[in-house]
Amino acid sequence: MVAYACDPEGGGEHWLGWGWAKEASLCHDVTLLTTSKAMPVLEDYTSKYGIELHCLDVPVWIRWLSRFPPGAGGWLRKYWWQRMALKLALKLHAEQPFDLVHQTTFHTFRIPFSCSRLGIPSVWGPIAGGESTPKGFDQYLGPARTAERFRAFVNRINSKMPWVTASLRRASAILVSNQTTQNFLADEFHKKCVVMSPNALREEDLNIPYSTPKNGGVFQLLFAGNCAPTRVMPLIFEALAIGLPFDWHLKVVGNGAALNFWKSYAARLNLTDKITFTGAVPRESLKQFYRETSAFVFPGLRDSGGSALLEAMTLGLPILTLKWGGPGEMVDMQSAVLIDVKSPTQVINDTHAGLIRLGNSPHEAQKLGQAARNRTYQEYRWDMKWQVVNRIYSDLIV
Repeated sequence: MVAYACDPEGGGEHWLGWGWAKEASLCHDVTLLTTSKAMPVLEDYTSKYGIELHCLDVPVWIRWLSRFPPGAGGWLRKYWWQRMALKLALKLHAEQPFDLVHQTTFHTFRIPFSCSRLGIPSVWGPIAGGESTPKGFDQYLGPARTAERFRAFVNRINSKMPWVTASLRRASAILVSNQTTQNFLADEFHKKCVVMSPNALREEDLNIPYSTPKNGGVFQLLFAGNCAPTRVMPLIFEALAIGLPFDWHLKVVGNGAALNFWKSYAARLNLTDKITFTGAVPRESLKQFYRETSAFVFPGLRDSGGSALLEAMTLGLPILTLKWGGPGEMVDMQSAVLIDVKSPTQVINDTHAGLIRLGNSPHEAQKLGQAARNRTYQEYRWDMKWQVVNRIYSDLIV
């Protein structure tokens, strides 16, 4: 198992990288290739689960070079690490042959699956990267709009690069984070794709108490997560500025590159008194915010999934999100208010109507939240995801 990002006590992709290794170790003998970033913690956890651990780090001179150009140089470090991982995997394979190789992280098709060259059955993913912001929404991205268009251009080029297409061809099975990414890949690869969200519940989430949405009084809205430009909160602000037939308040919890733009946008709409930007908060404070929430908003235009969205689903909160990319596939019409994405005006108007619907119909809002909670336990438990992957393993190893 190849997992560049892997940390049992980390978050996001790092925690998911560990989750796949742990699940596999319950049924199989696992050799894990990763970096030394979380090595002390990994040594404890891999020992507990009987996983053979190998940590690789790129040379100092590669780390130095990877600082240039800013924002892009990190790819050099990751590509070089992949070369090192293949070299070590070939050596280990010669000593004691593997039955299968699975690269779980990076969660993108842009970094090739070098270890698919071992000549054995191979599984790649979940990978993402096919998501992009639709045309016409640039003004809601703020200063990031140029970089976002450039990213979409580079993505299209990357998908045609020989090292990427070769990895896609060599992979025996490809797990894709969402249907959007599968559609982005060339048609020839679709037959070996399996759509699987990268997100999964932590063990402690399995016993998390149901959080009854707050009804009565002020309608409390919440956004939590990284304040990324493509999580276009200005669309939510525009919808709120139209006016709701009840008192409301919005908390925006988190830090990120878009935070200052969001603050200025809210001020321009004279919403400063109605929106609180908390910045990053401790875990316990976030739990309290969830308990005080009437509805959770997550307007992601380029997300492969959404850990904060999954957390809100697990709590049973009513959710409003966009029918676009990963978040739009994590829920359905029975478990959230899903907003079609056709034009900014349409999104703003439909979001306004959706917020009124949630605020005026507490019973329906609670029903949506309960359906979202049920959905997490049906589709986002590790054991459910592992059953699918293990069947893929079994089909490949004959």
